[in-house]
Amino acid sequence: MTEHAITEKPRQADVVIVGNGALGLFLADELMERGMGSVVVVGPSHRETGASQAAGAMLGCFGETTTESLRTDAARTRFELGVNAHERWPAVLAKLEEFSRTGRPLLSAPDTHVVLNSIGAELDTDNFKAMLDALDQYGKPWEEMDPHDIPGFNPRLDTRALRAVHLPTEGAVDARGVLLALEARLRDAGAVQVDQSVRRLVSSDDVVTGVELDDGHLIEAGTVVVAAGIHSESLVRTVSEDIDLIPTFPGLGFAMIARRTGGDPFRSVVRTPNRGFACGLHVVPQGDGLEYYGATNRLVDSITGVTWMADVRFLAQYSMQQLDERAAGHEVVQWLAGNRPVTLDGFPMIGWLPPSGLYLMTGTYRDGFHCAPLLAEHVANELQGKPGTIDPMFAPTREPIVTRTVEWSINEYVEHNLAGWFETGAEAAPQMTTAQIAEYYRTRCVQAYDQLGIDYGLGPDILWYAQGSLLGARRIRRYLRSHRGGGETQARSVGTGSGDTQ
Repeated sequence: MTEHAITEKPRQADVVIVGNGALGLFLADELMERGMGSVVVVGPSHRETGASQAAGAMLGCFGETTTESLRTDAARTRFELGVNAHERWPAVLAKLEEFSRTGRPLLSAPDTHVVLNSIGAELDTDNFKAMLDALDQYGKPWEEMDPHDIPGFNPRLDTRALRAVHLPTEGAVDARGVLLALEARLRDAGAVQVDQSVRRLVSSDDVVTGVELDDGHLIEAGTVVVAAGIHSESLVRTVSEDIDLIPTFPGLGFAMIARRTGGDPFRSVVRTPNRGFACGLHVVPQGDGLEYYGATNRLVDSITGVTWMADVRFLAQYSMQQLDERAAGHEVVQWLAGNRPVTLDGFPMIGWLPPSGLYLMTGTYRDGFHCAPLLAEHVANELQGKPGTIDPMFAPTREPIVTRTVEWSINEYVEHNLAGWFETGAEAAPQMTTAQIAEYYRTRCVQAYDQLGIDYGLGPDILWYAQGSLLGARRIRRYLRSHRGGGETQARSVGTGSGDTQ
């Protein structure tokens, strides 16, 4: 128990929010601002295994751009969630700053530098170009600059940057500081925060009526909102196994916070473009000489609070090589591991579920923290019976959204594997060409699709997971076959839609 979550356990509330990460806390704050009755937030104060407590919290929708971001209408709709969410952050920080408990500004970095170096493969170059094209499409500012002029940036010569772009309006916030400030603001407003986990949802006659805590305590509720990240799907299953949800998988991310021991500090977010199977390598200033280093993403079978030693080595080695070679002497003061909620089709699940009184918000993958204020507005509207502010395509019981064919998926998978191959310095026989390496991955991917027996094009991270996990492959195959009848393609391909607020 900490000072940030009280021991009070009420018997009833108008709204119970399950989950005290960014989505849950921002929603609670929005409901309290609107005077929507009594609000209870349930979640363990340590937030172990949660994504929010481990987040780098970059406010960077354009820094995250890939070749897929604007290729289809559905992908563009999701991308524009980030564009619109970004506009809300100045007001969010203004109202939270007085509740800050860290002694540092909540805005940890005002801007971002994106560097293109020689370590990856064509995927880096393609995503870098896609980022510039998107910035121009949306009329956002950017400036090409000399990589040597980036404060703190000091890579090894063999990983030197070829190009660098300054994004003056995309920075980062202190994720852990924002969560503390939200908790303090909620206490001040009279919301109740319960430092426990929810064992199950309680229902009667197809109506969700409340939650049962781990200690058996019951809280009755007019509405239950499940915003528990990767834990959300299993919680929903406690009320009914028949709800047809898009499957979610834990995306394990690892990061570390280090204290700088020498050299010029980073004063902005410095990152690469998004890379194979994950976000780009990045460093985020935290204040007081601390810096957050992150890059990893690995889909796993079960939720965990620990990471692989290979990921520790990867992050440390490539931070020293590609960001600042002096980082070898920095002092690691905190290890962070969190599980992102990754949906099968790559899109969030936001909306009402079939049992009356139950609402779900999860599946935001890597941009949940960034989009949380926008999603809180939308969900609060829907709880009030008002029109939502985002596209209804994100409904939790939807057909899986189609953004790629199987052939496109195979080509994409090969490209991501090549990027990973060259970034990690993998070696092949001297006579083996890049084309032969690509053919090897293509053959493996075709075999994976044959074994899965599906004709739904999977994203590269989901496909990588299915190829390496028997449990994951079975779950994906079972869902797609049962959901669409024998594996026939009936998934909905979204051709229209916008992320603009309606």
